[in-house]
Amino acid sequence: MEWTSAQAQTLMMTLNALGFSVGMVLLAGVAYGVRNWVLLQLVFSVPFFLVFVYSWWLAESARWLITIGRLEQGLRELQRAAAINRKKAVRDALTMEVLLSTMQEDLRGRQTPASLSTLLCTRILGLRTFVTTLCWFSFGFIFFGLTLDLQALHSNTFLLQALLGLLDIPARIATMMLLNRLGHRPIQVASLLLSGLFILANMLVPHEMPFLRAILAMLGVWCVVSSFTCTTIYSGELFPTTLRMTAVGLGHMVNRGGAILGPLVRLLAVYHPSLPLLLYGAVPLLSGLAALLLPETQGLPLPDTLQDVQNQAVKKALHHTREPSVLKSTQF
Repeated sequence: MEWTSAQAQTLMMTLNALGFSVGMVLLAGVAYGVRNWVLLQLVFSVPFFLVFVYSWWLAESARWLITIGRLEQGLRELQRAAAINRKKAVRDALTMEVLLSTMQEDLRGRQTPASLSTLLCTRILGLRTFVTTLCWFSFGFIFFGLTLDLQALHSNTFLLQALLGLLDIPARIATMMLLNRLGHRPIQVASLLLSGLFILANMLVPHEMPFLRAILAMLGVWCVVSSFTCTTIYSGELFPTTLRMTAVGLGHMVNRGGAILGPLVRLLAVYHPSLPLLLYGAVPLLSGLAALLLPETQGLPLPDTLQDVQNQAVKKALHHTREPSVLKSTQF
C-alpha cells in the first residue's frame, strides 16, 4: 500500500486479496483428492517456507523508514524503486538534501512517540482502533463460523467450498468498483449490515429447505468477504505510517480470535437451534453500525504521522461546520 499511489491502492489491495479466493478453490480441490488431514495440512503448510525465504528480498517501506528517522536506508529504497521503474533522471535527482527538504514536516512529526499505547490511548486513534478491530473480528467470526460447518447445510461440502471461492472473486471485484465509486465508509457499513441481515434471515427458513438456506448463508459470506476486502484497504488508510502495521497487525490478531470463537458458537445450538445464527447475524450488524463513526478516506493521501491524522480530522470538522454565506434581500 505504501509503495502505491492513492489512485491505485484499491486495485492493488484487491488483487492481493484475490489470492485468498484462489486459495479457497484450491483447498476444495486438494481436500477432495487428499482425504488424510495430516497429509493435507502438510501440503498446504510447506509453501509458506518459500514465502519466508523470498520475503527477505522485499523492499522495506521508504515512507516508514523516513518517518522513523532511517533516512539513508529510505533514500536507498527510493533510488532502488526509481531504478526498477527506469526513471534514471529521478534517481539521479534523489539526494539527501532533496529528501530533507521534501519530508521536513514528516520529520518533525516523528518526534511524537509511536507505540501501541499511542494507538489505544489517543482519542482519535483509539476510536478508529476499536471500530476497525471490531470489523476484523466480524470477518473471522462469521466466515470461519459458517464455512467450517458447511456439512450442516446438507449439501456437498467440497462443492460448496469451491463455490464460495469462485463467488469470492466477483465479490471482491465488485467491491473494488463500488469503493472507487461510492467511497470506503458506505461500502464498509453496507456490506456488514447486509451480511448480518442475510444470516438472520436464515433463522426464518425451515431445515426442510436446504437449498435456500445454503443460498442465504453464501450471500451472508459473500457480503462479509466484501467487508473484509474493504477493511484491508480502509484500515490502512485510517492510521499513520508510524503505526499502520501495528494497527493492521492488531486487527489480524483479533481476526484470528474471531476465527477461533466462530466455530465454537455452534455448540450453543444445544440450548436453542437458532442461537448460533443469532450471534452470527448480530456481530456484523453491530460492526456495521460502529463503522458509521469512521471518517471517509477516499482520495486522501496516506497520513504519515499522528499530526497528519489530526490535521485531516480538523479539516473535516471545519468543512462540516462551515456554513455557506447567504445573501438576503428584503424589499420595502
